Amino acid sequence: MKKENMMKKLVIMAGALLFALTMGTTAMADTGTYYEFSTYGGYGAEYDVACYGNTIYYGSGTSVHSIDVSVADMSKKDEPKFLSDGVTPNPNYQTRTFSNPQTITLNPHGIYLNGGSTGEMYVDSNYIYTTGGPHYNQVYAFDKSSGNYVGQVVTNTASVPRASHLSYGGGKWWMSEENRRVYSSTGGDWQYEFTWNSMAGSHGDGMEYVNGHIFVSDMTSNYIAMWDKINNTWQETKRFAYTELGGVNKYLEGMGFGALGHFWAGNGSVIYELGGGTIGNYTNVPEPATATLLLLGMGLIGLAGSRKRIFNM
Repeated sequence: MKKENMMKKLVIMAGALLFALTMGTTAMADTGTYYEFSTYGGYGAEYDVACYGNTIYYGSGTSVHSIDVSVADMSKKDEPKFLSDGVTPNPNYQTRTFSNPQTITLNPHGIYLNGGSTGEMYVDSNYIYTTGGPHYNQVYAFDKSSGNYVGQVVTNTASVPRASHLSYGGGKWWMSEENRRVYSSTGGDWQYEFTWNSMAGSHGDGMEYVNGHIFVSDMTSNYIAMWDKINNTWQETKRFAYTELGGVNKYLEGMGFGALGHFWAGNGSVIYELGGGTIGNYTNVPEPATATLLLLGMGLIGLAGSRKRIFNM
């Protein structure tokens, strides 16, 4: 009888394992943690957020603002404000310093840029990239110094809804919509990748490519989920939550990654700094921004003065 019961248990365990392996995108992800370190309020247009180095870029439409962020001791940048009890101040917490505010006015030359909470940016060493139209699923490049339009880096003809979130990595552009659908492109039509699961938010409102992972979040949610392509199938492999300063149902209107090795999420009036905890195990070595190389390959750099040629691409 004992042997029979043991066999039954083994069969049940094997069945459970097989079920978990075949669940694909519906499998339950492991859970993790992250912290909220600081908030920043600037011009009252803290919507679409991007980073390059330790500079944060945010804004909407043709107005892009930037601010530099630093800490006194970078080795302590992941020290949370409070100890594990959530009440006792952490003596090692490093107060953030925000400085050097700048404003860049983009000159789209007839391009209709996404505005408000639907025009998230990507920034590298030379350019600001943002989505626009007339179909609102293209990606355009602007000189980061002058704001002048440089050229188009994603020319999409496929019928996909309005692009709301933008990132770049692994040789591809990444875009997602508020209905949580994620797409990729190497410069042409957007290709569907996956749809992330609802995380108690009203809709999807943040997506970033970091170190080979896709991180996503909802508009009113305490969660950031990590998705990976495993055996040619996209799966949610981790879901991270606040461990202090909970902030239930904080609004999120765009998410960027980079400054201090953290995520920066705008809600329209302030920007939250999010990271550390176990999410830091996956984000602590950011991939260098390589979108400029894509522009080089397309022959757009140096052609800003030849607008007719650029427009006819």
